Amino acid sequence: MKLILSLFIVLFSSLSHAAEAVVPEVVARGFDEYQKHGSLAAFNAWLSGSAIESEDDLQDQVVRRMGKVQSVFGRMIGYEIIRAIALSPSTRRVYAVAKFEKGAAWMSFDCYKPGTEWIIPRLDFNTNANLVMPPNILGGQ
Repeated sequence: MKLILSLFIVLFSSLSHAAEAVVPEVVARGFDEYQKHGSLAAFNAWLSGSAIESEDDLQDQVVRRMGKVQSVFGRMIGYEIIRAIALSPSTRRVYAVAKFEKGAAWMSFDCYKPGTEWIIPRLDFNTNANLVMPPNILGGQ
């Protein structure tokens, strides 16, 4: 009986982590650019190769929003990956927190690998975690 229970625990534990995924390098590259060169460089790194990389209106809007966060919270001092989820072999959803001197911005990245390189066709960020993070990450159901 103990052996069966032990096997069940091991199997359940491995299944619960099966959806965890490696974070595509493009996510880290954008954060590195943000720390070194600011929000426009981060935007360009994150959306390079995606369908929305050349949408100037979207770029202006996102960079303006990121600038507002930085003007309130100070400079970016780092980031942490909260979770990366494999949705399929070619797609990932990555949740992260951008750390600033006086606060945090919560982020999600939809990553897609159509060939050999990962791209980010969609990203979201907000200083309100409830608007970016799903309830299961925030401790809810």
